[in-house]
Amino acid sequence: MSQLIVSAEVGDAYEIRINGRMEGQQTTNVWHFVCAGADPDVLTNLILVFVQCFIDNLLPVLSSAWELEEVRWKRVSPTLGPEFVSVPVGAGAGAAAGGALPSFSSLVYSLQSFEGGRSKRGRKYLAGLPEAVTENSFFDTGHAFWAGALAFAACVLAAFVIGDPPGAPAWQVSVYSRKIGGTALPYGGAGFTAIRSIIPRQVIGTTRSRKIGIGS
Repeated sequence: MSQLIVSAEVGDAYEIRINGRMEGQQTTNVWHFVCAGADPDVLTNLILVFVQCFIDNLLPVLSSAWELEEVRWKRVSPTLGPEFVSVPVGAGAGAAAGGALPSFSSLVYSLQSFEGGRSKRGRKYLAGLPEAVTENSFFDTGHAFWAGALAFAACVLAAFVIGDPPGAPAWQVSVYSRKIGGTALPYGGAGFTAIRSIIPRQVIGTTRSRKIGIGS
């Protein structure tokens, strides 16, 4: 991954897209982060740290049928910045051999904040599930896959939940509500809510848009 010097000020929000490929079509996971302490190097202190959480904890337990291709990131508030495309060191196929569940089967993460209401929480749906990690409609919590799912959540929370006072540079993992902040870019700052927990759900989820021939 080439070095890009991009700085951020307090209140800047960035969007990170983890793009993968499975069964010939793209899968995308979108995450949002808000700068809580001015950062002279967004790539080093945000992008690389977040992606390393994914590569270290999830890629070893995801199916070899799924491949991490690239990471796209940009500032989305208060102004719209240019989009950067990075291919992180360690990107590639998952390490779990054997059969995989269909592309629309997902590991669901619930993102919770300290505030109530549907607009103040979110979900993330990850593709690339090995068949061996499930028991009927549930994940086997004794399998290494579940340990990896928990470790990824813990890694993100450790790096991107801000204490009081925040250090510099500092980033807060957040959810974005289009109902509050608007659907057009750049996004309104009021639409971002800080996340306090990321919890994997034991029930296997479904992402209809990832069915073959429908989309990502």
